[in-house]
Amino acid sequence: MRAQVVNRQSLSGLAATLVGNGIGRFAYIALIPALIQQQWFSEAQASYLGVATLLGYIFGAPAANALVKYFERGNLVRWAMIACTLSYLCCAWQHGPLWWFYGWRTLAGVAGAMLMVLAPPMIVRLHQPQLKARVSGVVFAGIGMGAMLSGTLIPLLLLLSLPSAWLGMGAISLVATVLSWPMWRSDPNGSTMAATAGLRDLSQGQWVTLSLILFAYSFNAIGYLPHTLFWVDFVVRELQMSQFHGGFFWAMFGLGAAIGPLITGQLGDRLGVKRALVMAFTLKAFGVALPLISTSSGSLLLSSILVGAFTPGTVTLVSTYTLECVGLARHTKAWSMMTLAFALAQGVVGYVMAYWADGLSSYQPLFMVSAAALGLSIIAILATQTQPQPLAVNH
Repeated sequence: MRAQVVNRQSLSGLAATLVGNGIGRFAYIALIPALIQQQWFSEAQASYLGVATLLGYIFGAPAANALVKYFERGNLVRWAMIACTLSYLCCAWQHGPLWWFYGWRTLAGVAGAMLMVLAPPMIVRLHQPQLKARVSGVVFAGIGMGAMLSGTLIPLLLLLSLPSAWLGMGAISLVATVLSWPMWRSDPNGSTMAATAGLRDLSQGQWVTLSLILFAYSFNAIGYLPHTLFWVDFVVRELQMSQFHGGFFWAMFGLGAAIGPLITGQLGDRLGVKRALVMAFTLKAFGVALPLISTSSGSLLLSSILVGAFTPGTVTLVSTYTLECVGLARHTKAWSMMTLAFALAQGVVGYVMAYWADGLSSYQPLFMVSAAALGLSIIAILATQTQPQPLAVNH
């Protein structure tokens, strides 16, 4: 492949992979009101099942680092995609015990984290440095497509039955798996360098910047939790809107998530990654805080799109900024550390929020906490100083 050309085949394969990942992670959110209303689970059980996916994310990043020493990356990506698909198909068993659902939702989180750690660096490595933010944008847009599909299709599938919704999402994930399967061939010439390069020889300035990015990314995980755990339930049960309204606003979240990484990728290449990241965190914080100001349909729509756009959009920029800080050879190791920190923050705080929400009469305090967390992310990025590291490109 010529260095100045975007590898469209690799990007389309990765986008299909992350569509399946987006469904595996986010479609459950659109199911929560129906699961409670049709008495599959209590309100607390439904919330904790959402957290189970986040907790699984904690184990996925170290699992990817451990398994990559013994198995080819392409095969690990394939196995993770299969796990995401099975997690939905197996949850269609209406009378299954609670531990069955906890197990499959946790596995979905583990598989999702493995995909996030392993897949993007394999693709970014194939492109020249001038395209790194744009390529990362295409990479993470697939997650938003998965969320958008879930928000659009789940209300329709629920007209049939809840098991049909589970099976429908599993079927879409299966199609994404099949479409992207040939792309994940073994990569003997390019996989080991990024997998084995450590971080011990980073300069003090690099360590400071990497720590600040890690801090910002961890608080970013807290910032998106109310929307990705309770947004549909907030719209349907707290605001007394219909399931279709909940599905519509979740689909708008997904639409934002599909276009957001493309926008932030362009901004990162044109304005610089740091400026683009500060802008993204600021707009995301505004979107999270909007329900505190107004719950009109217009405000809910804008909040859905903004938070949706800058959820994977900030991931795009953080991945690129980490790459600028540590260089290509250490990117996988550093990105794995970022993913683990993100997973710990969202898992622990997500559990606390689920426990807290069970005793609240409104989700509003959760939006307040998350908006404040994103404010801390903005401060951390403003404090960073980094010089782009030289990046080699595989031809």
